[in-house]
Amino acid sequence: MQKECLYCRKSLVGLTNWRQRKYCSISCGNKLKLRMKKPCCQSKLCQHEPKIFERAMEMYWSGFGGFQIARRTGIPVGTIYSWIHDFGGQREREILPILPKPIKKKPIKERLGAAKSAEEWLLALREHTLLNGDASEELTIHLVCGTLRGQSALKLSSFIYESLNDNPQSGNIYAFCNKTRTAIATFTWKYPVFHITKHVKMHGTFIWPHEDLGKTIEVTKAEFDRLLFLNKQEILADRIAKSLAIMRV
Repeated sequence: MQKECLYCRKSLVGLTNWRQRKYCSISCGNKLKLRMKKPCCQSKLCQHEPKIFERAMEMYWSGFGGFQIARRTGIPVGTIYSWIHDFGGQREREILPILPKPIKKKPIKERLGAAKSAEEWLLALREHTLLNGDASEELTIHLVCGTLRGQSALKLSSFIYESLNDNPQSGNIYAFCNKTRTAIATFTWKYPVFHITKHVKMHGTFIWPHEDLGKTIEVTKAEFDRLLFLNKQEILADRIAKSLAIMRV
C-alpha cells in the first residue's frame, strides 16, 4: 500500500502512525490549510515556473548546495531552501566528489631564482610569457648564462668563438649580462658589421640565469622582452618584508 503526503507527495510509509496520517509533517499540513483558506495567496512554488523548480530539485538531488543552486537559477536562496525542506526527501541525494584544490604556483621571480636546470628556468619563463598573452616569435635569442665583464665587440666575439664554440658571424643573436646585472647587451652579425644593442636598468637589477645552468638558454623574442621587465630587487624586498613581519609576530 502506497500513501503520500497531501501537500508534498512524500511517501508516508514508515512514519509513525502512517496509516492515519495525511501529512508528513505539521509544516506541510499548515501550508495546505493556508492554501485552501486563502487560494489567492500564491506560495513560493507557484511563483515560479515548474521547469525551474524541477531543475533546482534535480541539482539538489545531484549534490549541489542551496547557494550554488540559487546562483545558477536566479531564485532567492530562501526559496531554494524551502523547496529543499518540503520536497528534498522525495529522493535520495547524491554526494559530489571533493575535488583537490589547485596547486598555487610560486611567483615567476622565485621560480627563476630556484631553478635547478636550464630546462626548469626556461619552462618558468615560457609559462609566464604565455600567461601574459605575449605572442611567441620565431626569432631565437641565446641567453649566455652567468655574467661577463666588458661588452665590446671584440670581447663578445672572442667569448662566442672560444667559450661557446660558435662562429661570431653565424647570424645567431646572443645576449650577455654584465657583472652588476644592470645592463644586458644583445650581439649579432649583420653584414657587414656587428650589431650591439644595450638594455640598461635604471632601478634594481635584471634576473639572469647563473652559470650553473649551462652555457646558453634559447628563448624567443617575446620571452626575452618579458625577461627585461622582471626586477630582481623586488624579490629581495619581498623577503625583507616577510622577515620583518615574522619579527613583529
